[in-house]
Amino acid sequence: MAHLADLHIGSVLHGLEPYPGAPEIDPYEAPYAALRAAADRITAGGYDAVLIAGDVFDRRHADGRALAAFQEILGAFHEAGLPTVVVSGNHDAETPLPGKLLLPSSARWLAADAPESVLWPDLGITVHGQSVGAPDETRDLAAGYPRPVPGTVNIGLVHTSLHGAWSRRTCAPTTLRTLRAAGYAHWALGHVHHRLAPAPDLSAAYAGNTHGRGPDEPGGRGFAELLFGADGRIEVRDVHTAPVRYESLHLPHGAVTEAAVRAGFAAVPPPGPADAVVWTVHGPADPDLLHLARALACPRSLVRAATPAAAAVPTPRTPTGADAGTAPGTRVTPPPIGTGPPRT
Repeated sequence: MAHLADLHIGSVLHGLEPYPGAPEIDPYEAPYAALRAAADRITAGGYDAVLIAGDVFDRRHADGRALAAFQEILGAFHEAGLPTVVVSGNHDAETPLPGKLLLPSSARWLAADAPESVLWPDLGITVHGQSVGAPDETRDLAAGYPRPVPGTVNIGLVHTSLHGAWSRRTCAPTTLRTLRAAGYAHWALGHVHHRLAPAPDLSAAYAGNTHGRGPDEPGGRGFAELLFGADGRIEVRDVHTAPVRYESLHLPHGAVTEAAVRAGFAAVPPPGPADAVVWTVHGPADPDLLHLARALACPRSLVRAATPAAAAVPTPRTPTGADAGTAPGTRVTPPPIGTGPPRT
């Protein structure tokens, strides 16, 4: 089963500072390419179903192109025979786009007023979920989810900040105790963009987002796959599909050798032939060091300083044409509470 979350369709990439020899990365098109790459991998990957844990759309870029892109994705899942369940996140609650979708018969977008359960009898799976109903959702949605359906594998689907340690914004807060007490086989979570398992004694996972949006969202991005074992356990594996990846190169202060730069680059897998890596160099503020790093980086690498002279934030553009409205990684345990990267 494929678990997607935090697609933020229409959002743009940040931290792209072009210079001679740098790869050309379109901050507007790359997120759509990442969405297509994830969907293509899912439809061709032998999966049985799809879960989407909210923030399908981005509140700042809720336009016709974003709507059409997700409509196309749902159509592709339908044609591939993949039943799909979606819940809203806080971004979806701030846009009218979910209500404009024409859902295929294989897809369910669950309501916000009460939890719902979707039974997939052919798979022996019941999905329980409820959409976020407000931008600042304060209800503990998970606390109201129904009891497990006997004889099926029960999965909870929720967009939640959990205890709030890994988010800027509180959303449908809940507790690990609440998730454990539900008695489900697994929880598929959204809202936190960092890929993590919240607790070692609970089968639950944040899938991360489909594409990193800037230097503060490093590492491979895509979706999570859920593998159901004969013993009833569910294994979570990260699938990296985003064509643009952000990474950090940490260099010591003081004299930095060419060997140290090479070693930093070597610690991260190089991009694929058609992919790109955006490196942020953390270390001495030395222009010569930045030039050295750019010279040593692998092809398809854009290397930037951690504190650039000018912030590279794309200027919002007015949608036109189609934009205007025609319709292998390791999952990590969470960092100590209060130290995790902020995500919304």
